[in-house]
Amino acid sequence: MAALYLVGVQLEERTSVLAEDFTTKLSAFNQLTRDIRAAGVVIKHLVVLDNKIFIDQDSVDLFLQRFGGELHRISFTPAGRCTRNTMRVRGVDVAWYTSVKEQDQ
Repeated sequence: MAALYLVGVQLEERTSVLAEDFTTKLSAFNQLTRDIRAAGVVIKHLVVLDNKIFIDQDSVDLFLQRFGGELHRISFTPAGRCTRNTMRVRGVDVAWYTSVKEQDQ
């Protein structure tokens, strides 16, 4: 059976609790979580091992107002009938889902 190799795709490793830098990453994750909540942004899910915070779509404008100057590595990934919008803030991915808009034909 042939193997499929994707060229140019870089997958990030999941955070491991055994990694030397785990406490540093966990500290950054926890601090950003506290700051997001303090800003009034609604958090939907916290995924520590993926280093990802999911926020409510209705809180995106507030999130961008508060953290817009700290954004890095913005991506938009199709996920079925939704698009996963991801932005990196302080080394942590912050994501939310939006509906895919169908184009008029």
